[in-house]
Amino acid sequence: MSQTVRSDVNDSGQGAGARWRAVALAAALGVAGHLTFDAWYRDALLARERARVASSAEPYAKAVQGVFDRRIGRLAGLRAFVEGKQSADAVYREFPTFAAGLRAAVTDVRAVQLVRDGRITASFPADEGARLVGYNLLQHPDPNVVADVVRAGRVDSVVITGPLALLQGGRGLLMRQRVATRARPMPDLVTLVLDAEALLNEAEWARHPSEVGMALLDRAGQVVRGEPERLGDPVRLQASIGDGALTVLAAPVDGWAAAIAPDRRMARITTAFIAALLVALAWGVGGREERLAAAVAARTRALEEANQRLREESQERLALEDRLLQTQKMEALGTLAGGVAHDFNNLLTAMLGFAQLAEQALRDRQAVMPDEAHDERQLLESVQTDLEEIHKAADRATLLTRQLLAFSRRQQVSARPHDLVGVVLDVERMLQRLLGAHVTLRTETPAQPVPVLADGGQLAQVLVNLVVNARDAVRDGGQITVRVGTRDLATAATGALQGLPAGRWALLSVVDNGVGMSPEVQTRMFEPFFTTKAVGVGTGLGLSTVYGIVTQAGGQLFVQSAPGAGTTVTVAFPRLSELPASMSAPVPRTPQPHTDALVLVVEDEAGLRRLVAEILRRSGYRVEVAEDGVAALAHIDGGLRPALVITDVVMPRMGGRELAEAIGARRDPPPVLFMSGFQGGEALPDDARHSFIGKPFSPEDLATRVRETLATVID
Repeated sequence: MSQTVRSDVNDSGQGAGARWRAVALAAALGVAGHLTFDAWYRDALLARERARVASSAEPYAKAVQGVFDRRIGRLAGLRAFVEGKQSADAVYREFPTFAAGLRAAVTDVRAVQLVRDGRITASFPADEGARLVGYNLLQHPDPNVVADVVRAGRVDSVVITGPLALLQGGRGLLMRQRVATRARPMPDLVTLVLDAEALLNEAEWARHPSEVGMALLDRAGQVVRGEPERLGDPVRLQASIGDGALTVLAAPVDGWAAAIAPDRRMARITTAFIAALLVALAWGVGGREERLAAAVAARTRALEEANQRLREESQERLALEDRLLQTQKMEALGTLAGGVAHDFNNLLTAMLGFAQLAEQALRDRQAVMPDEAHDERQLLESVQTDLEEIHKAADRATLLTRQLLAFSRRQQVSARPHDLVGVVLDVERMLQRLLGAHVTLRTETPAQPVPVLADGGQLAQVLVNLVVNARDAVRDGGQITVRVGTRDLATAATGALQGLPAGRWALLSVVDNGVGMSPEVQTRMFEPFFTTKAVGVGTGLGLSTVYGIVTQAGGQLFVQSAPGAGTTVTVAFPRLSELPASMSAPVPRTPQPHTDALVLVVEDEAGLRRLVAEILRRSGYRVEVAEDGVAALAHIDGGLRPALVITDVVMPRMGGRELAEAIGARRDPPPVLFMSGFQGGEALPDDARHSFIGKPFSPEDLATRVRETLATVID
């Protein structure tokens, strides 16, 4: 009996030992899997977060660089002014007037200076600069100033000093550039003294989002803005300025660990739960080593499958977040592009308008000129040729601003139902001519119409831009296929159209068998001015224009490409149920002029305001002007009764839309004609008392639009 008891005890001890060995093995596997996945997932989250922070900081870095580039452009204008004068007397005589105009255009310019042999020979404004004239910069107590003055006299690039304490008081930046004309006593350096705080405030709009902390360092690594010591291990971006660069530091406000903590916490809980479950199952299996080995193997496979699912879900989430970051980046670029286009449209409108008025004045003079005035006639013909060149250059600039507006989705468009199949067939012959004989074009279209709501001209532009881009990617003997189709989705799409929401969609695809694109190029292909073509070939705005048109029409873009495997670009538009029975437009009638009518012109740009007033006066109208909506309302409340109000859309204090609403609330409101190339995201009224003309416009276009608007109301 004692032998039996000893045997039972031995069997029990062996069984317990086997069970504990199984538990130890399961625990080791669980902990190893947990630690391995946690380390991998932490690194993946950190890489994604650093990419997100860099993308968030990139608009600010570009904004800082853009602020300095614009000031460098002003410095180049000052340099050109000095180099264009024949004598030092002419330079110093006209310098105060030129400097005053330059400071009026840029508010953060503290002073404008001329330097010869290291001494300040002229400084504007005079009240601050009188004590600086004659100051020897080569004896400045700051050795960096002395070194930069010497270097500026030896190189052609712009040399930027600071931020530092200014001789005028306060802190600022000094921009210097060498003047080509160095004969005595001509100045050999031109200088802009800038208010550093005001200059950098101009780029503050791009600091987003709030959970990302940023700091700015100068070329020497000194802090310009922010608190870099609180950023830990920040992402670094460069903003090129003159002959150096500023460094933008960016990191999550609460640190990298806190930024990835929520995602990492869930992964840790999941893997820890799986490991604990594996241990519990190993403990419950008990008994024989064979059963334990089988159970451990099964649970290990389950753990690996769970980790694989977590990886797949993580990768899918990272892909969606990358798409969101790209969308936010393109939105920020679009806002910047739209603002630039607005400013350029004002300048181009004034340039085109005054050039055309000058051409008309020349033609009028030539008509009454006596035949014997040969010299004057030749002079006028030379001026006429110069004006035509100005006109051509302005027209090319107008095309660029329209492409920028299309990318930024700030254009005024006329969306109507169109058959996508008909658009392709209408453009097909023109596409054949663009491709030439060495590239084959195929079109695949359904027999039934594919109706979409969009601007017909912009639909054709999307197709042409995509096909031309494909043409540049294929070699002789290549093939491009234009395909139209439909897709009805009950749930969000996967695969090639991943992310396309449920709904009825019209699909336009352009497929080529060209060289293809790398993933790096695909991430930037829709950015404005980005191109892989040679310098001077294209503007880099073709695909960014496509992006703006498609997104403004409510569509989406999808790209499939790989090096050597060709490219497929698919555009998805919301599909209409059917085309209307008739899409014919009413025949417009020719409006009759209503001369002697009183027109109120509201425009904050002084040159453009004067141009519009001059055009209207030459057309026979009486004109009153106001610099913004507040001044316009003061005129009306003071008793002015205009027959028409012409107003810009984006203005300080009160914009065009608010002005139109305020006028509409008064008794017997006049009609309002909006003029703008960029509405700043505002939707303008669309009814009988409101109309629109896009900038830039010609004097004839403006006069015709005014007659049409007055005819609609007066008749």
